[in-house]
Amino acid sequence: MKKLILLIALTVVTLPQLCFAEDEVIWETEKISYLHGVLVAPQGDILYNLRGKDLQIRRVDDGTVIDSIIMENIPNYLYKMSITDDGRYMAFSGDNPYVIIYDLQQRREVKRITTVAYERVEFGKNVVYNTDEWISSSISPDGTKITGIATATDRTMTNFVVIDIATEKVLFEQRRITYDGYNPSNNYYKWHSAEFSPDANYIVSQLEFRAENDINAPDSVYIYDANSFEVYDAILNTYSKSKIKLVFSSYRPMFAYYKSSNIYLYNITGKEVIVTDLKPNSPGLVFSRNSNQIIYAFDFENHIYDIDSKEIIYRYENPKLPKTIAIDNSTMIGFLNNRIYGLKTFFTKSTVETNPIEVIISPNPTNGLVNVILDCQSLNISYQINNTYGQNLESKVIANINNSLVINFNSYPVGIYYLTIECNKLPKTYKIVKEG
Repeated sequence: MKKLILLIALTVVTLPQLCFAEDEVIWETEKISYLHGVLVAPQGDILYNLRGKDLQIRRVDDGTVIDSIIMENIPNYLYKMSITDDGRYMAFSGDNPYVIIYDLQQRREVKRITTVAYERVEFGKNVVYNTDEWISSSISPDGTKITGIATATDRTMTNFVVIDIATEKVLFEQRRITYDGYNPSNNYYKWHSAEFSPDANYIVSQLEFRAENDINAPDSVYIYDANSFEVYDAILNTYSKSKIKLVFSSYRPMFAYYKSSNIYLYNITGKEVIVTDLKPNSPGLVFSRNSNQIIYAFDFENHIYDIDSKEIIYRYENPKLPKTIAIDNSTMIGFLNNRIYGLKTFFTKSTVETNPIEVIISPNPTNGLVNVILDCQSLNISYQINNTYGQNLESKVIANINNSLVINFNSYPVGIYYLTIECNKLPKTYKIVKEG
């Protein structure tokens, strides 16, 4: 109920026509009662929105509803959804004592995960706590695990957990007040979020700290290795429900957070905090999906900031940036005041993006061989393969024969890789998924 009140308070302040210039809006929906979230499918052609207890499915190009799914036997509203890389499975959570795993292809509920079992010695062997609410949840890109923040029935604690979906076994858990390297006293802790990074290699979770006088202090963001569950790194931020929460980039292993009135960027693979002088006056922040740029709002303008050059490269009028999701460099989906909008992004092409060649890569995902067809005027084509840690696995320069090449991924284990193809000294990077 608190989330619903907060959502209403945030969305009724400004009318839609005061938030968007006329030439920015591509389409807008009707007013949607109890609009709690929007998610774009990995393929980018459809979008999903929660409407109270139900899921609506819409076309990205015009926002038209093409289907809806009614969730059965749910006492309260759903607030959070996540989707697997193949677009088949979704996880839903909200003011309910379970996380719902749903098969979109077969239109059926797979299971509800309702309890969290602790097996750590200090809590007693196999002690089971029923959950009252899932503050946060996230399904792994491969659909095998969920991570989330559950509250105990008596609401005396929040619990960060990773659960195997098939067996419902708790693979990892951390109660609040377990530890915090930055604020070691036991005054007040509360987990707020736990999400898989887009490349599935990390889990990022945010822990709030308050002092005895209930004043917010610098909080901790923990980055965990998604396989070993060891702490990979930890940073400080300043948690605020009215400011920017953690926002992930799907272009590079990176996320943004808010600290001391500034936007900070964190490069996961390099454990690098990128300090900016960006001071947003709106909680909206959007990463480009296919260039190294972000949009944020400041002084009645939306600014486009290039991360590589550390410069603001474009400005356009917009007094408030809504919560948005970028589709590509020209379109994004925003939602505000119980409406969903298709909006222009005004992202510009960076050096990496200014590649005029058309490239077709197939199959992707692949079991081994990847065929690349491109329109390149250069005599030679170079390519390199990097893993998600940024390590260079292979680099080659080959003769351009018939504008095509075949790249062999057979020697690489199952996972995600980044293929950079360079023609005429203009590189462009593509995500390649290697299946078993």
